[in-house]
Amino acid sequence: MASAPHLPTDPISSPNNGKTFDQKLFARIRVATESDVPHIYKLMQQLFAYHNITHLLKSTENSIASALFKPKFPHLSPVTALVINFIEPPLPLSADFDENLQGVLLGVKEIDLDNMPLIDEESEEFRDVKNQQDDVFIAGYVMFYPCFSSFFDNPVFHMEDLFIRECYRGKGFGKWMFSTIASKAARMGFSSIDWIASQWNKSAIQFYTQMGARISDDFRVLSLAGKALEAFNDDSDKGLCS
Repeated sequence: MASAPHLPTDPISSPNNGKTFDQKLFARIRVATESDVPHIYKLMQQLFAYHNITHLLKSTENSIASALFKPKFPHLSPVTALVINFIEPPLPLSADFDENLQGVLLGVKEIDLDNMPLIDEESEEFRDVKNQQDDVFIAGYVMFYPCFSSFFDNPVFHMEDLFIRECYRGKGFGKWMFSTIASKAARMGFSSIDWIASQWNKSAIQFYTQMGARISDDFRVLSLAGKALEAFNDDSDKGLCS
């Protein structure tokens, strides 16, 4: 990383009690820990609000913590969550990168704001309180897990969520987050990354296609949930063949 010509100014309070970054940000991507669960849940809420489907969000902080860090079914493929946060001052890239995604730090980047102040009105909600630095804020997350697909001869990653908070969008963080997963998949010899995008979200589709993704028009997404799934939890199998 090239040395900055001068140290960035400290974040200053904005009129709405948020934080204003006016010169540079130092960002890092790391593997999420259990203490990140409250932030991940709030990010999920914002993701569902963005898609106008908050009524469909069934996850809770407890269910997220259980699924990611205390799995009820450990024999199933584990889910990994990465978070991106912004730090002051810059930190070096960890030398302890682990090929099994156990290393805490996966990447560090310096972002020049080009004299365009960034105001994080939700900074206190997303402050990383476990960090020793005073000004560390969670800005987004991605959740993914390995699985096997009969279309390929090697495992694939399924990407469940990728979300960057609104005030941090348009600065390349989503691309960086996605590239981190893609780089990991390529290094591990995986065959693909699969995910679902809403048809109305043209900007997301354009983003992914520019990253090299191919859209499949040959398949539909199906799900069996709620009472339809619960109907199979009947040892007598009554009614299933009617």
